[in-house]
Amino acid sequence: MKNILITLVGSLLLLQSCSNHQEKEEQTVLPKGSVTGTLPKANGKPGQVLVSVENDVWESAGIKPIFDTIFSTPAKGPYIYQESILDFIQEDPSVINANRKKHRNFIRIILEKESNLSATEVQIKKNNFAKGQLYIQIRDSEINRLVNFLNKELLTYVLLIDEEETDRLVNKYNKNPHLLFKETAEKRFGISISIPQSAKFKADLNTVIYALDKSADEVTKDNPKTGAKGGTYWSQRGILVWSTPYEGEQSMNGETIMTVRDSVLKEYVKGTEKGSYMTTEYFPTHKPVLQHINVDGNKAVKIEGLWKQAGNPAAIGGGPFVQYSIKHPTRQTIVHIQAHIFAPRFDKREYIRQIRAILKTVKIFD
Repeated sequence: MKNILITLVGSLLLLQSCSNHQEKEEQTVLPKGSVTGTLPKANGKPGQVLVSVENDVWESAGIKPIFDTIFSTPAKGPYIYQESILDFIQEDPSVINANRKKHRNFIRIILEKESNLSATEVQIKKNNFAKGQLYIQIRDSEINRLVNFLNKELLTYVLLIDEEETDRLVNKYNKNPHLLFKETAEKRFGISISIPQSAKFKADLNTVIYALDKSADEVTKDNPKTGAKGGTYWSQRGILVWSTPYEGEQSMNGETIMTVRDSVLKEYVKGTEKGSYMTTEYFPTHKPVLQHINVDGNKAVKIEGLWKQAGNPAAIGGGPFVQYSIKHPTRQTIVHIQAHIFAPRFDKREYIRQIRAILKTVKIFD
């Protein structure tokens, strides 16, 4: 059991470190695979896991229900409708070719009866078959012990993959930031933030900077059989930064922060209908959730909730948002960074991951 315990402790430490964020946790470096030379890039959809296990083991040994249950764990976040933490697809190893082996999140389950193992063995490798891949191998010689292990520990590895997906985005944004937005935030507010290069400025004022990142996530063609019209379906991420004076601890009070937030949104984030603007949803089942955190060593409040449109009954639309309100250590200000999503056609999990990753790039400057 010694190897198993070491692996589990390492994984749990990583999860605890990530969940703290402080929201500036140090990344735990996973061991690299033994593959040498230039690796191809990992493929696969974000938030998806490829599970490689023989079909007979998957169906007859009770492993499938475990995966169904664990992967149905609700994702944390401001959702209108609950979504699962991750998705998975299962394939028999015999049909997984070289390209499929490059999947970004790969779990290999091996039942090897002839090995006569004394305990379930787990290997976690980064960059195993592909660059950017997280590979987890779970191996045992006894089916009952393997099933018991998965029942107890699979969620640990699912959370590990979930955090790895966020870290990939943080690294991506930090590697290729929107330089003008980053430099403006540094000079004006004393913070650094990495947003996608594709974002466009919507407001650049002394008190507020605001950018929108819009992408065409689905393009459909006309269907002559059904008569359905094709179209382009967009998503967009908005990033808004402003500051307010710090006048004592009451300035970090949740009610104060929300009042300021709604006044700024009303002023700077207008809707498409005349007189409409963005505001916060306070309906009892979807009230904002506030949490005191630490961002780059500084006191902060994290707010997760839903936004909606107000000011005109014809205005519709809304979606998730995440906001950091951070006490600046030298400027006697509170810096507010709000990121929101508008993606009415799509599930929200991976979009929420994107704005969380953007906020995790925040650093404070004196």
